Amino acid sequence: MQKYLLSLIGLLFISVSFSSQAQAYEMQRLNVSLNFVDDLDFKNLDLAIERQLRSFQSRDLSKKITLGSDEYTRADMQKSLVFFKALVEKTMECLKTELRDVCYSKFNSVMNQNFIVYKPIPLDWEAGHADNKSLFTAYYSPDLHGKYKKDSVYKHAIYAYPKEARLRRLTREEIDFDKKLAGRGYELVYVKESLYDIWLMHVEGGGRVQIEKEDGTIEMRYLSYKASNKQSFNFLYKYMLRAGMLKPGEASVFNQRLYLEQNPDRQREVFASCPSYIFFQFTQDEPLGVNNISLTENRSLATDYRIYKDYGFLNFIQAQKPIRQNDRIVMRDFSRFFLNQDTGGAIKGQARSDLYFGYGEYASMVANSLKVLGDQYFLMLDSNLK
Repeated sequence: MQKYLLSLIGLLFISVSFSSQAQAYEMQRLNVSLNFVDDLDFKNLDLAIERQLRSFQSRDLSKKITLGSDEYTRADMQKSLVFFKALVEKTMECLKTELRDVCYSKFNSVMNQNFIVYKPIPLDWEAGHADNKSLFTAYYSPDLHGKYKKDSVYKHAIYAYPKEARLRRLTREEIDFDKKLAGRGYELVYVKESLYDIWLMHVEGGGRVQIEKEDGTIEMRYLSYKASNKQSFNFLYKYMLRAGMLKPGEASVFNQRLYLEQNPDRQREVFASCPSYIFFQFTQDEPLGVNNISLTENRSLATDYRIYKDYGFLNFIQAQKPIRQNDRIVMRDFSRFFLNQDTGGAIKGQARSDLYFGYGEYASMVANSLKVLGDQYFLMLDSNLK
C-alpha cells in the first residue's frame, strides 16, 4: 500500500507555535513559463480556496515566509489565492462559450505574467534528488456502512476520544480484541466492515459512513481524525512479510485482506503489530486536515510537517496518475492545481507530497497504487504586481 500516513497524524501538530522569525523554505526560483493546464478544468478548486481563505481569517497574516531568497508573509499567500480564484472563475466562464485551447491560452498568459514559480529542492536522501523531482503518493477517504446500535452484522465500533487518560493509551490489541473500551459510551457508530477496513481508515485519517437508522432512513456522516493513542504506528504488511504470511512483491492491500480473511486465527497477531489507534469525531464536512480545514477531493495535498510549517500554498503538480484500461492499470500524464492543507507523520521530505483523491473506487485504486516522481511548483503572486 502506497499511502504513507496520515492526514490523521497531522492534526497532532496544529498547536505548534512559531517565532516571529521568517520560516525559510529551500526553493529554486524558476524564470520559465509553464503550461498551466488543469486536467479537471478547475472542478472543486473554488471550494478548496474558499476553505483556505476562511482559515486565513483566524491566522496571523503578518507571519513571514521565505521561499528561496524571497520573503513573503501569510498575507501574500492570501492575496495570491484571491487573485488566482478570480482568474479561475473568469476562465471557467470562458470554457462555457469558447474553445478550451483559447481559454487556457488566456489563462496561461495571466499566470505567467503575474506569478513567481518556485520548485522545492529535494534533500540528498530523497527519491527525487538525482533528477530534481518530487515524490508523489495518494490517499483517500474510505466509505463505510453503519448503524448506531450493534448487531451481528454491524459489530465493529468506531470510537470517539475517551475522557479518561488511561483509556486514551489503550493499544489496538486491547481495544479490538480485549474489548477494553467497549460499553463505555465512546462508540460513535458500529460498522459492518472488517477490522482491516477500519485499520485502513485509520491510515487514511478519515472517511465517510452511511448509517442506517432504526426507522430505515439513511444518514451520511463524515468521520474525521480527533486524536491518537500515541502508540507506535507500523504498517501491517511489514509484519506479515517478516512472519512469512506474504511473499515479497505480493504485499498488496488485496493480498493483505485475503490473508486475514482466510486466517482469522492470526488476526490478533497481525493487528497487535500496530499498537497505534485512532479516535474519530463526526464532522459536517469532509475529513479535516491541518488548522481544521476540510479536505477537498482532488485539490488538497499533504506535506511534511517537519519542513512545511505554513499551509495554504498554491501548488501546481505535473506527474502521472493511474487509470484502469482493459482490466489493467496504466499510467497517464496529468497536471492539476492543489493546495497544501494537510500533513502526515510518514510523509518525509522537502520534495514530497501526498495527493488527496477523495472518495470512491477510483480514489481507493489511486491511493493503493500511486508512487511516482514528478514536478511540484509553489506559486506566489509577484509582489511587484500586487
